[in-house]
Amino acid sequence: MPIDRCICHNISFREIKSIVEKRGFQRIQELQSEKISSTNCKLCQPYVKEMLRTGKTSFKPGINLD
Repeated sequence: MPIDRCICHNISFREIKSIVEKRGFQRIQELQSEKISSTNCKLCQPYVKEMLRTGKTSFKPGINLD
């Protein structure tokens, strides 16, 4: 099963990407300050950062994003 969402906020990376593009966000802190993603458990944080960097919205489990 691919990793494709922030589970705490129940929002897909595809939806987050759309918000990022519409609002011109470039950093994860902007998403966090608007309480869109990455504020609770933060398990999605490395994936959201990679989405911001690459535009990808789905990731294979176990991928190393350090």
